[in-house]
Amino acid sequence: MKSTRLWIADPEAPYVDAFREYVNLKKSHLFQVQMCTEQEQLQRALSSEEIEILLISAKWYEDVKGFIRNECVIFLSEGTLPKELGRYPAVYKYQSADNILREIMYYYSEQDEEEYYTQVPKDNKVIGVYSPVEGVRKNKFAFALGQILAEDRNVLYLNLEECSGFSEILGGSHWNLSDLIYYLRQNKTSFLYRLNSMVRKLDHLDYIPPCGSYTDFRQITVEEWQRLLHLIRTQSTYDFIILDFGNLTGHEVDLLRQCSGIYVPVGQDMISQGRVAQWEQHIRTSDGMDILERLQKLELPECGMGPYSEEDLFMLSQQEPGRFVRGLLQE
Repeated sequence: MKSTRLWIADPEAPYVDAFREYVNLKKSHLFQVQMCTEQEQLQRALSSEEIEILLISAKWYEDVKGFIRNECVIFLSEGTLPKELGRYPAVYKYQSADNILREIMYYYSEQDEEEYYTQVPKDNKVIGVYSPVEGVRKNKFAFALGQILAEDRNVLYLNLEECSGFSEILGGSHWNLSDLIYYLRQNKTSFLYRLNSMVRKLDHLDYIPPCGSYTDFRQITVEEWQRLLHLIRTQSTYDFIILDFGNLTGHEVDLLRQCSGIYVPVGQDMISQGRVAQWEQHIRTSDGMDILERLQKLELPECGMGPYSEEDLFMLSQQEPGRFVRGLLQE
């Protein structure tokens, strides 16, 4: 996919140069950034260059607006905008570059510009983590697996539990999986920009905050989950997508079929074994012999209580769950 041409125009040269360098050095990013630090330079660029997004100081807008054509204009705000510009999109200038990029991608995805996407899945893998038995230990395993794979690959973690609690643990967010599904329902074309505007990081691991409402979660159809996975696989640069499953109100068979490998944490006690046997019988009667062939049952090690904080989640890859995953991946 071609990079989107983003121009940043502001008189503060060190700021503009640092932003350009940071974005252009980001691995597999969507934007190629050019810069202007003088109005005359910007006027020439607007007259002769193909500019898709213009990130511009509000101070310059009146003097150059006659040169603006079809660019997506986003203002760099230093706190407030003139009243007459209040209806336009704006980002706060003095925040992290990653936050600025998320907001730019959000606003650009609203433009619904046509993009050129391949519809053939790339050489990436979907890994499922599902268990009718384990709960918190399953989550720890899935997070540790994602963190370790993300040490040298691009990895996206998606929690598909009805009530995960991770939004509370990892802090609030403007957007979550429900919002991304809602965007898909509108049949807009700028999916990749909206996806990237929602991505958060846990160390090197990317994740999208899970659904915050049980009601919203139950209203997502299996076709919508499948479409979401297809778009991520065909349009993003992720090498692995990890699906941390809940019960998905009956959708798990259809989505497990999307996975190239499925880890199933189990217990050795009688009740746990009975639950796993019943679940496997359900898969068989649902014509899921192909799914059973991809299962790898795991007896997870005891790894104490917790996590109790976001910092504890960061450390999973260095603790017992991480040591177990590293041994598993070396087999």
